[in-house]
Amino acid sequence: MASVYEKNGHWYLRYRNDTGRWCDKKSAARTKTEARRLADDLERSCEKVRFGLEQPTSDQSIADLLRWWLDSVWKGRPSYAKAKSAVKCHLLDAPLLQSRPADVTAGQLERFLDQKTRTPGLKGKPLGPQAVNHLRSFLRRAYTAALKEKLIKGSNPLDEVRTWKVPKRKPDFLRLHEVPLVLPALRSNWRPLFATAIYAGLRKGELFGLRKQDVDFDLGLIFVRRSYDREIPKGGHEDGIPAASELLPYLREAVSRSPSELVFPRPDGEMYPPTTQLEAVLRRALRRAGIVLGYRHKCRKQGCGHVEPAVDDGVRRCPADGHRLWVTSLVRPIRFHDLRHTTGSLLTMRGANLHSVQRILRHSDPRTTAGTYLHLEPGYLRREIDLLRFSASAELASAPEQKPLASAPGDAPFAAILLLDPRKGVQGGRTRDPIPVEVPAGYVGAGYRGRTGDIQLGKLTLYQLS
Repeated sequence: MASVYEKNGHWYLRYRNDTGRWCDKKSAARTKTEARRLADDLERSCEKVRFGLEQPTSDQSIADLLRWWLDSVWKGRPSYAKAKSAVKCHLLDAPLLQSRPADVTAGQLERFLDQKTRTPGLKGKPLGPQAVNHLRSFLRRAYTAALKEKLIKGSNPLDEVRTWKVPKRKPDFLRLHEVPLVLPALRSNWRPLFATAIYAGLRKGELFGLRKQDVDFDLGLIFVRRSYDREIPKGGHEDGIPAASELLPYLREAVSRSPSELVFPRPDGEMYPPTTQLEAVLRRALRRAGIVLGYRHKCRKQGCGHVEPAVDDGVRRCPADGHRLWVTSLVRPIRFHDLRHTTGSLLTMRGANLHSVQRILRHSDPRTTAGTYLHLEPGYLRREIDLLRFSASAELASAPEQKPLASAPGDAPFAAILLLDPRKGVQGGRTRDPIPVEVPAGYVGAGYRGRTGDIQLGKLTLYQLS
């Protein structure tokens, strides 16, 4: 039964809402009698909705639903902080989302999101299609949760809102000859972490959350059990992957220097935060190693603004005032996560089969491994296309002399299992033997044929590897 109470000079109504839950609502009543009358009317209206006699008339806005979803449903998830920041910046203050869910159509929501791709935002530029798809996902999840809790009635309008096509970015990865140059160029405190990322393919959170008890030097295994301080990695289950023999010295060095239970902690022993810019560390190492795309010569005189792109870092002077130009190098915009692509790509070009690479990268679907993480160098593809040789004499005459795999410098060990010969970009000394095929009598030169007379071919599975 509804009731009322006074608090801070206002009368509050306590009643059961249309889902049967007790709610408190501030009213504009000036007397207790008015408040009792409002509470009784409100409870009767909600009772009719519970019995299906009327449609719900919730006064909650879409922004209110988003706040409820963040605090009641999504709180505690790994992406909670990012989702809360995005919702607060782009959704909560939008005029359209101050309306009730029943008053907003799918078309209005689609036009609202599409406008985000055209109007400059807080950073001075419109949102990209992937960011808009994230906003659509937050709205859709909030609607779905509210419908499940019977806070609103009807269907989810976000199901009818289209998703924006995201241009497929071609991921970058460290080439064969770049890895032995980048590792020595890293600072000593970062080198074991980056070596583990390259040799084992661990993610950023898995590296920061790796503990000493997760590394078994006797078995040569790394157990991936957590991401940051979460007790489960991204895949939702623990995995044990083999550690390359040349990775073990890096791990022993990191374990011996660590002042805490973490393998790669901060100098004070605490865990690195997720905002740590490992990309900047990697790009500085690329610059020190001389792996650059070019150079940029700029006049630093105030008001000049003269800039010259060049392929070398030679001394240049400003044509306007004769001052010496300041030179900076341009490195590839490579991400730290691209080191995981490096692991998969170099393993594949070394001859590892798809299933093994999938297990090492810990993907649940081999199509994710093949379609996203495996990239091939032009030199490798050139050697592969030369496998189409049908003359035995021509093949023997043009067969290159096999040379031993080049060894890395002593201060920068290099896993031979991952890498190709840097001089040729091929599979080292690995050769392929032809598979003998038995041809039944009576089908000389025609191949084996089935009942229909067509040549039988094995089922082919094609993977896009670049």
